[in-house]
Amino acid sequence: MKNKYLLLLISFLFIGCEEEKKAQLIQQKDIKANTELKKEVDKTYNLKTFDGETIKLTVDNNILISDKLENKLVLINFWATWCPPCKKEIPIFNEIYEKYKDNFIIIGILYEKDIDMNTLSNFIKENNIKFPITITENENFRLAKELGDVKRVPESFLYGKDGLFIEKYIGIVDEKKLVNHIKDSLK
Repeated sequence: MKNKYLLLLISFLFIGCEEEKKAQLIQQKDIKANTELKKEVDKTYNLKTFDGETIKLTVDNNILISDKLENKLVLINFWATWCPPCKKEIPIFNEIYEKYKDNFIIIGILYEKDIDMNTLSNFIKENNIKFPITITENENFRLAKELGDVKRVPESFLYGKDGLFIEKYIGIVDEKKLVNHIKDSLK
């Protein structure tokens, strides 16, 4: 009889331990699920510009949403100061931006780490950049990850007035195609 109670007691101990292990596994899975859910939900970006403005946008399922960018075509351009093709695009972007600024905006996403703000200021002045440049490093790189894991510059993403993704440009943006997209949106 004592052996039965002892056996029963031992089996409860092992079952209890097993249940504790299951509880720990469930808790670990919950933590992982919450982390993944937070990544899913956290698709809003607060991009501080060099001029001190903040552009708040959300990108989800290839749709760009932003109150400030509503009813405009949006070109999100990842670039760096050390990149020759990026520098080559600036005069083209300035011209297009000035000509179509009521219907089109370029957001220059600085894809560069640890840049000195004086260096950036000089670069912006020397190149007469007319469109907003974002400088919030962690948000810039987080957005790059969201938009297909940008790894090289220049890389650009065009969104329509409705926020729908239109086209991705790797390398220098095709000026004629970009202008045609803008003109088509004006019809």
